[in-house]
Amino acid sequence: MKRTDEQLLLDVARADKSAFRELYHNWSPAIYRLVKRMIAGKGDDCDEVFQEAMLKIWKNAPLFDPAKGRAKSWIYLVATRHCLNWLEARSTRNKAKETVLDDSAPDAGCGPEEQAARNEEARRAVALLDRLPDDLRQVVTLRHLEDLSIDEIAEITQVPAGTVKSRIFYGLKKLRGFFFKENSDEKKN
Repeated sequence: MKRTDEQLLLDVARADKSAFRELYHNWSPAIYRLVKRMIAGKGDDCDEVFQEAMLKIWKNAPLFDPAKGRAKSWIYLVATRHCLNWLEARSTRNKAKETVLDDSAPDAGCGPEEQAARNEEARRAVALLDRLPDDLRQVVTLRHLEDLSIDEIAEITQVPAGTVKSRIFYGLKKLRGFFFKENSDEKKN
């Protein structure tokens, strides 16, 4: 019988390594995507930040309380907070900015020109997303890239649903502004 995420976290809290392996197997793709999107353009430490986030989930599992929320929200909360802490620590160190991408594997059905165009569009999208303040980038990423509900994002970010909606609105508004400004600058050249 397959264990629920809640049961897995409770078992991980009791140092059940098989439960953590199962949790890791279930959640590593989603958490890796989240980490990659949250720290994109901030360095090539994605793998390291991902592993640290998964380690935080392991270590903090005893803090999970199913009466206070769902396992999904708790896992995203731990990973999101780790990314935000990493971003904050990194910004204080003032490292040089690098772009990290290639979020998607090449499609078998598309040619090299189409794949190159997709990669360029993805690079531009990540660069624009990277220009958002952390709080706006976080909610836009969780909503539009991780496809979480407003209530789930509110639980993860621990802000009211209205604040989440507002941040998403302003984040998308800023992204549109960045996009139109960038496109008008290209047309001038």
